[in-house]
Amino acid sequence: MGPGRLGALYLAALAVPLAEGLLDLELALGPCAALALLPWLLLAPAPRRPDAAPGGALTPALLALPPLALGAGVDLARGAAGGTLALAAGTTWLALVLWTAAAERAPRARPAAAWYASVWFLLVPFGLALRVALSWVPARGGAEPGRPAWLALDPLLFLHRWGRAEGLAELRPAECAWVLLGAGLALLAARAPAGRGVEAT
Repeated sequence: MGPGRLGALYLAALAVPLAEGLLDLELALGPCAALALLPWLLLAPAPRRPDAAPGGALTPALLALPPLALGAGVDLARGAAGGTLALAAGTTWLALVLWTAAAERAPRARPAAAWYASVWFLLVPFGLALRVALSWVPARGGAEPGRPAWLALDPLLFLHRWGRAEGLAELRPAECAWVLLGAGLALLAARAPAGRGVEAT
């Protein structure tokens, strides 16, 4: 990921926390910390091209920390529960580290790149599509559609869950475990041995 894209992500992550903290604008319906992490989770885990220049696996996660700290500060000042906010934001940040490390490692070998791209597609875009599809399925007895914890395998869905209004109050510890499991699966896919494959050049 080049410097230009990293700079754009950094500015996008800072936009809402700065506007809310300095200008006293209420732009976010949920925690600002979630919005500070959103740009990074959208792009950092995406599969890289085989000819992409290698970047630091920790660079996006480290650049995400100042906007995250600013957003969390705004949330705490507005009465968010500190423990729950730390759990949600810390888990999401750790998932970002694992997903970014996997995305940076995968293009080094063709088998790993293919495995990682498949896992990313199944857990992220397909996971979002599945969640939308499930929300359209009528629940029995007219009840609200369920929220299976395993859908938190998708880091964007996990972020959406605690980033909504009242999302922190509804956060379940099992969802934190699921999002880290999804990141772990991505890292395992990126570390798939080359075996009979050929290292990417």
